[in-house]
Amino acid sequence: MKLISGSSNKPLAESIAKKLGIEMLDVEISKFENGEKKVAISGNLHGENVCLVQSFSNPVDENIIEFLLLADALKRMGVRHINLVLPWMGYSLQDKVFASGSPISAKVVADLISNSDVKRIFLLDLHNTSIPGFFSKPAHHDSAIDLFVNFAKLNFKQENTIVVSPDFGGLKRARVFADKLNLDLVNIDKHRDYKTGKVTPMGVTGDVTGKICIIYDDVINTGGTVVEVAKYLKEKGASEVHFLITHALFAGNAIQLMENENIDSVVITNSINHDSLPNKIKVLDCASIFENNLRKWL
Repeated sequence: MKLISGSSNKPLAESIAKKLGIEMLDVEISKFENGEKKVAISGNLHGENVCLVQSFSNPVDENIIEFLLLADALKRMGVRHINLVLPWMGYSLQDKVFASGSPISAKVVADLISNSDVKRIFLLDLHNTSIPGFFSKPAHHDSAIDLFVNFAKLNFKQENTIVVSPDFGGLKRARVFADKLNLDLVNIDKHRDYKTGKVTPMGVTGDVTGKICIIYDDVINTGGTVVEVAKYLKEKGASEVHFLITHALFAGNAIQLMENENIDSVVITNSINHDSLPNKIKVLDCASIFENNLRKWL
C-alpha cells in the first residue's frame, strides 16, 4: 500500500504512513489563476492499493473538491483500491432536516464520496453514529475514546475525578467514557437559544464540589459551550475543569476563548490540523486508530 495526502492534514498522514511503514508519495496541489484546484500525483500506482488521507476541515468546500480530484486522478492512474481516511467529515453536524427547505447535508457529502472511486471509508467519532449508513460504500466508524481513557488514567487522580456530560445529547457517549474509567457521571442541563446560538447551563445532576471535572465530547465548534460549561462548573465548586474532545474545529475566535481562566486544559486529537495552539491545548495523535484498521488492507 502507498499513502497520499491532501493538503488539509499532512502531519496526520505522515504519522499514519510512519506507523504502517509505507511510502508517502508526493502530491502537487496548487490553484489556477481562476481559483480552480490543480492536483498532480507522482509515481507509478498501477495495480496498487492506496490510502488517501483528507480531513474535510476549513476551508471545507475546497478540501472536499480537492479530495474528489485526487480520487479521480488515482482512478486514472490504475490503482486497485482507494481507502479513504476521513478523520473529520465536514457537514457531519448537519445530519437531519432542521427546517423546511433544508438539505440533509451529511447525506449529500456521503453521496459525493460514495460516487467517487473510493473502495472504503474510515471515519472517526461522528456526532451521529447513524451517518455511516449514509454511504453506499463500506464505512468503518471508529472512536478515539481509548486514547482519551489512557490519557485520563495517566493525568488525573481517580478518587477525586468525575465525568461530566455537557448536555443530554452527549450523555450516552460520556457514560461509556465514565464506565471505562470507573468514575461517576453527572449531566448538565443546558438551554440553547437557536437564534443567537448562546448556551446557558440550567442545572447539574450531581455534586461537583472540590472535584476535577472531565468533560468528554466529540467536537468543539465555536467554543461557546465550553466557556459557559467551565464557568458554571467552577461556580458550582469544581476545583478543575478539563475538556477531552476528539475534533477541534475552533471556528471564529474559539482558540482565544480557550484561554478562559475557568478552563484548566483542553485535550484534542489531530483529526484537524492546527499550525499553532496555546499551551493550554494538548494534542493527541490519533494515527494509531487508523493504523489498526488499515493494516487489514495492506
